[in-house]
Amino acid sequence: MNRGQTLVLALLVMNFLLGFLSLVVSRSERSSPALRWWAIGCLLYAFGLLVTQQRYLPMAAVAIIGNIMISWAPIYSVRAVLAHSRRQLNLQLAWNILALTCAVLITNNLFWNSALVNFTAPSVIACVLFVIGARNLLTAPPDDAGSAARFMAGVMLFAVMVWLLRAAFLFNVLDWAADHDVADLTVALFAIAQLVVSVALTMAIFWIEVRRMEASLTKVAFSDALTGLPNRRATMQRLQEEVARSTRTGRAVALMVLDLDHFKAVNDSRGHHVGDVVLRHAAETLGHAKREEDVLGRVGGEEFVLLLSDETAAAATSTAERLRATLEQSWCEADGHKVRVTFSGGIAMFPAEGHDWESLFALADKRLYAAKQAGRNKVVGPPVVAAESNTLETQTARHEAADFNVAAVQQPDGETAGR
Repeated sequence: MNRGQTLVLALLVMNFLLGFLSLVVSRSERSSPALRWWAIGCLLYAFGLLVTQQRYLPMAAVAIIGNIMISWAPIYSVRAVLAHSRRQLNLQLAWNILALTCAVLITNNLFWNSALVNFTAPSVIACVLFVIGARNLLTAPPDDAGSAARFMAGVMLFAVMVWLLRAAFLFNVLDWAADHDVADLTVALFAIAQLVVSVALTMAIFWIEVRRMEASLTKVAFSDALTGLPNRRATMQRLQEEVARSTRTGRAVALMVLDLDHFKAVNDSRGHHVGDVVLRHAAETLGHAKREEDVLGRVGGEEFVLLLSDETAAAATSTAERLRATLEQSWCEADGHKVRVTFSGGIAMFPAEGHDWESLFALADKRLYAAKQAGRNKVVGPPVVAAESNTLETQTARHEAADFNVAAVQQPDGETAGR
């Protein structure tokens, strides 16, 4: 066995191992279509190499079957690398290219018997698909895995370069010089390059899977499963960030605690599934009504927190009133009924009234319950000093000019939701 055959055998074994590893991991608790497709691609490539090394079958059959399997492998490989991309592989195009490649291989081995065609035909389909895959990775990388996607695209383009160089070298060696030593050295060198490509791409696939798993775990840890809003932990972290920014810039931050009115009555009379619909409705309505830079989080039960950046006490109260009116004038349809949803809220200001989550939340919560005692569907904010009265009037006028106020709607006879 010469060195070229030895390295081809090593490449075969490596792809078997990589494919088996990817298949085992893909069938774990967190199923991964990307790893499953990558495993199929590796195993197809390994079986194709194994068939081409056979000496007990007719050479034509060995060349046709082995090279068709090798040509088939890149379809699954590229499908795997694009599994998390926003642009997927055009399977119809891939199958058409494979069909053309199969026709070339069959015709060659039945009529032409050119070793160069057997070497280069699988490389052509691999080059086309890998270029498509690299382009899609660079233009539409997977979320939360941009660095891994760029690394993978670079390896894929390197593989294309290797295959093109191999085709050029083999063209010279097989058709001109017919030097078996040079051919053996060429096969050996490019087998080593293919080993590097296989290992690097497998590492990149696992890299993307790990990054997406980390992002998924972070989302679970910092978001509310029912509404998709930041949870208490995430909201507290955002407050720390806002406090740090406010300390640098000298701009105030308002923390508003709001609680849906009579929400327990909804759960008791209509069931918790209707209560869940009401919570999602409130989260969606307030999420659309708030400013993009403000943070809305659900901190427990029917209780939400809104962080308002760069707000005075007067402006924060004005914003809270706008949000209250928006929710009041929206109607939630749940279980065949229209439910009116309102909230009561309290506001505390950083740095004037507190410097951390505990102090600000406690004060805002105290004002929230003052709003409840005053009849609900109200917001209680900090006392507005004379200097801020003008600010409040200016803010209100600006909201009206910008058409921030929600248009009055005809309120149908319905049931009042709240706690």
